[in-house]
Amino acid sequence: MQVIFRLLLAIIHVLYKFIFWSRLQWKIFIELVFSDRNSSMENDVLSELIKDVTKLPEHLVVILGHEEVSFHDLVRIVGWCVIAGIPCVSFYDHNGFLQRNDKVMRKKIAIERPDLEQNIVWNSELSVKSIKNGTNGIKHKTKIQLLSYDDGKGKIVSLVQELSKGVISGVLQSDEININLLAEKLKFEGIPNPDLAIVCGRTFSTYGLLPWHIKVTEFVQIQSHHRILVKDFAMLLRKYSKCEQRHGK
Repeated sequence: MQVIFRLLLAIIHVLYKFIFWSRLQWKIFIELVFSDRNSSMENDVLSELIKDVTKLPEHLVVILGHEEVSFHDLVRIVGWCVIAGIPCVSFYDHNGFLQRNDKVMRKKIAIERPDLEQNIVWNSELSVKSIKNGTNGIKHKTKIQLLSYDDGKGKIVSLVQELSKGVISGVLQSDEININLLAEKLKFEGIPNPDLAIVCGRTFSTYGLLPWHIKVTEFVQIQSHHRILVKDFAMLLRKYSKCEQRHGK
């Protein structure tokens, strides 16, 4: 009798797992058919695919490379980062197009995902903080940062020029210039160094992204951020969670 009971439990367990798997596959199929336009469906799929992920990036950077900016798809990525619980997401284009059009990005979020506005904070505002009452059960805020070349290699060049002028004018002594001073000058207030960088396009390059900050950043490449699928984004997070960062050891 006990053997029969265990057999029945095993069969029920297998049936439950099959129904659960079939439901997820159906959601992914619907998502593909409708080109990822159903944000509620995307959120369900993402939550399901990363529910067992034990490590998520504290700071995710999306490098747009030579691609034309798709604000619609960037808004979708912001939504996924909020749902996943990623504290900070940066979008980097070396031409500075995003920074010049930050109002367009904000407007896109307000129109397409007004539910996210209470769960995001921009780099020009306060640093990442916890909130007591989240929207739709979300208990955190995700910080959004728009970066350009001037924030990476360009900022290092500007800093070197500034320090040189300081030494020449006598305001700064040359022996005062050290790694700690450089780190202090180059850091972003309230934002950790990037853990994961997604490079979009055929060219695998950093395009001058924050060279001081990416010593232990994990880089992955995708074909394009245009029409990116939520399942592919989830797979990137799963891949990152399995990476062992040795920090030079």
